[in-house]
Amino acid sequence: MGLTEEFDLPGAPDPAPLRKRRGEGNGAFWDILTILLVVGMLGMGVIFVVIYLNPYISLNPYPPPAAVPTVFIPSSTPTQKILPPTWTPTATLEPSATPTPLPPTETLTPEPTETLTPAPPTETLAASAYKYALRGTPATLSGQVIHPDEGCKLWVAGQAFDMKGAPVIGITVQMGGYLGKSIYLLSLTGTALQYGPGGYEFTLADAPVASKESVWVQLLDQEGYPLSARVSFDTFEGCEKNLILVNFKQVR
Repeated sequence: MGLTEEFDLPGAPDPAPLRKRRGEGNGAFWDILTILLVVGMLGMGVIFVVIYLNPYISLNPYPPPAAVPTVFIPSSTPTQKILPPTWTPTATLEPSATPTPLPPTETLTPEPTETLTPAPPTETLAASAYKYALRGTPATLSGQVIHPDEGCKLWVAGQAFDMKGAPVIGITVQMGGYLGKSIYLLSLTGTALQYGPGGYEFTLADAPVASKESVWVQLLDQEGYPLSARVSFDTFEGCEKNLILVNFKQVR
């Protein structure tokens, strides 16, 4: 009889089944642990894919630095204006001849008690360079013909005509000179219709005064540049010649 057999007692459990049951319990534990490991690996894989697709998600413990926004620089657009194909430049009146000083004219010396204030300076050009010229010669008549109820004053009037003889309206007429005092007056053609559609008029004095080319009239454009030369004329005493007519005509 062996040693083992000597100590077998009646009713004692067989040790082989006990060892088998203990081995079965250990196998279940490892199966559960394996399942947990597989589930954890799958979860880690899912988290890795999510972080790869969106590195800025809160699950990423080491998110990349924020990207610098792209600066948009607008492209330059040309703003140069293009002239229309039928653009026509506006003609500007310029003298076609070289300015030539006029011969010196007689200069009147004012009385010692009077101070002569000259009219605003105007450009002096050759007579052929002006657009308008004197039409005929200054004429005189009685002011009673035009002003029967205004007494015996001294008037200067006239008209301006174009190259076809039609009256021109809106031209500035300047009067200057010296007649007991400095004279500087402005008018417009077309404002004195009693002389015609292109008429103008100045009241030179309250009474007729005799003078020798002491006063003059001249046509100016809208910018103040001369359209005609200065036309000097005589004045007379008496009411028979107290209205002087000075007409202009366009020559070019």
